[in-house]
Amino acid sequence: MVEALCRLDDPTARPWLLRRACDGDFLNAYFVGSVARTAGLHEVLTGPGVDADITDHTGRLLLVMTYSQGMGMTLSRYPHAEEVLAAHLRHLERSGPTATRYCLAAWLASSLGEHGEHGEHGDSVSIGPAQRWQSYRDGYLALLERDDWCETARNALAVKDPGIVRLVETSSGRQLRAFADRPPSGEE
Repeated sequence: MVEALCRLDDPTARPWLLRRACDGDFLNAYFVGSVARTAGLHEVLTGPGVDADITDHTGRLLLVMTYSQGMGMTLSRYPHAEEVLAAHLRHLERSGPTATRYCLAAWLASSLGEHGEHGEHGDSVSIGPAQRWQSYRDGYLALLERDDWCETARNALAVKDPGIVRLVETSSGRQLRAFADRPPSGEE
């Protein structure tokens, strides 16, 4: 369905593509580039009127691009990657933390690093040289270090938010300030 909407290039589909096309499923990698291109993601994200749904959905689109090698457009091949990452960071800072935003920022930071060895998200072929993304990775990590973001993540963990629980179960998640004092799973 998403791919068909992208082929139609129907302006009435643009709001849906900007807010709902990507649900985080691995198969989203097949059409993430078409969504970004058809919806004019870089134009929208750098313009006025970006709402929380667009900000959150952009995070999902970017994350999918970090592991889409062989399926669809990768972050390294997305012509507006740097522009969109910078705008996404600005919108995240303006929007403030939620459990979902915390998880997306953490997964993006992990995926934009010298990664591959962790195997949690991202791959070196999809992102290309990690140094290209260092300033954006640092930006996401800076958000994750902020007291309000840490508090949001800890509160989400206390109520067993599934995304936060999954993040904490990873080695990169346990290294985040919000969870650094937690013992590994099963040792509590």
